[in-house]
Order: sequence, then structure tokens, then C-alpha cells
Amino acid sequence: MNYNKVILVGRLVREPENVVLPSGSQVSNLVIAYNRNYRMPDGSWREESHFFEIKVFGKLTERVVPQLGKGDLVLVEGRLHQDKWIDKQSGEPRSKIRIVALDIKPLSRSVRGGEITEAPAEPMPDFSPEKPPAKEGDNTESFDDLENLLFGEEEKGQEGGEKKKDDLDDFDILL
Repeated sequence: MNYNKVILVGRLVREPENVVLPSGSQVSNLVIAYNRNYRMPDGSWREESHFFEIKVFGKLTERVVPQLGKGDLVLVEGRLHQDKWIDKQSGEPRSKIRIVALDIKPLSRSVRGGEITEAPAEPMPDFSPEKPPAKEGDNTESFDDLENLLFGEEEKGQEGGEKKKDDLDDFDILL
């Protein structure tokens, strides 16, 4: 059995690029940044950034991408895809891993043109994680807080008890 699924939460690093193919289909290219904070042995905090290219096709391009802009926090659910080609200059084979989006959810909007754009339908909760100190203007969330925001408490299983069979996630079934 094969399984190819990616879920990322990150900020758009630039405005979406939209392309219309000769067939008339629309494709959007997004780049999101994911920042990871970790503690060094000396107790100081470090941050590393990772950038991911996202391809968006079809109705998702028409429905969601026009709402997105640079700096927006988004959740991307998709699959990994390896593009392969031959370099025209060197003749060497090349490849690049990208994410093909199956769904995109805007989580928060950035400030554009000096004013705050509309917020998502449900307001973002105030997170106070025991994590590295937040940078000014940064809203650092814990994974559990983000999971509660996206899926709600009811999908996390019984409080203080075992999960019911219906509450098992895909990975519990695979193990």
C-alpha cells in the first residue's frame, strides 16, 4: 500500500502567481515558509526556515487563491510530486519535489496597504504556548492549539478516556 499526503501550515512568502495553460485551465504557484524553533544545548533558541513550492490546479485555483496574499497564514493539504526534466545547458537530468495542493485553508490574513483585511470566519484564539519568545507581530501557536482550531475538540477523542473505534485516525489503523 502506498500513501502520499502532506499537511503544512506556513505563511505565503510572495503573491500567488497565476498561469493560464493553453487548454484554458488555471494553475497557481505558491511558496510558503515554515519556521521551526528549537532549543540549543546552552538554552538559547534558534529558528530555521523551510520553503515549499505549492502547485494549485482547477477549481481550487479559482475558488481560494484569489483570497490569498503575501504574508497570509495558510494550511495546505496535498501530495508530493516529483517534476523531472533534462537541463538544456548541461544535458543532465534534474528533478524537484513540489506539493500539489488538494485543499487550502486560510488561517489568518496579513496587513495589506496599511489596513487589516478581513479575518477568517472564526476568530483566531489567543495562544500562549510555552515555546520560544514570539517575535513582534508573530502569533506562534502550539500544534495542539492549531489542531483544536482546525478540527475542534470533538474529533480528538473522548476526554480522559480511550478513543472509540470511529475516532481512530488513519495512522492508528495502519499500525
